[in-house]
Amino acid sequence: MGTDFPNPMGIKTPKGEVKMMSAILDGAVFPGTQGGPLEHVIAAKAVAFGEALTDDYLQYVVQVAKNAKALAAALNEKGYQLISGGTDNHMMLIDLRNKNISGKEAENALVRADITLNKNMVPFDDKSPFVTSGIRVGTSSITSRGMKEKHMKKIVGFMDKVLMNKDNEVVIAKVKEDVHTFMDAFLFMKSLRFINSRQ
Repeated sequence: MGTDFPNPMGIKTPKGEVKMMSAILDGAVFPGTQGGPLEHVIAAKAVAFGEALTDDYLQYVVQVAKNAKALAAALNEKGYQLISGGTDNHMMLIDLRNKNISGKEAENALVRADITLNKNMVPFDDKSPFVTSGIRVGTSSITSRGMKEKHMKKIVGFMDKVLMNKDNEVVIAKVKEDVHTFMDAFLFMKSLRFINSRQ
């Protein structure tokens, strides 16, 4: 075993002393490479990577993108301004300034109807990050439940009704009821697919 020596990079301790090379090497091992291996996270990544290699996952991600394009088209038809005009992936950003509603107001109203999305800043936003002028919408969750392109107009209809009546709790409550009725069929379909995949 060799003799320890001050590290040639000049790395110092919080007290200003040059660290010994053995301390630098020890730090590279722990916590550098061995620190806090979380077995449940390693297992979760292994499962996710395994699923990503399947044909089912490929079909799923293709459907996510198709649903996003259909959702974007339906939003455009209703006069919503999508940043970039549409989408090539699983989500889209909507500038709500032409609808006279902030991202925060939109998020809060839609959440009351059990429609989940989030407020988001848009390019050249004139509102704070806590208010925002936009919302971000994605299609991963609804695709996981079995929805296809044909269902996107219905979803946009629910969203539009809430956004155009953001202060009308009666309308929002009715949309919430309609959303639950609509989604119940997809909850059942998802359960059937899960049961069939386990047989």
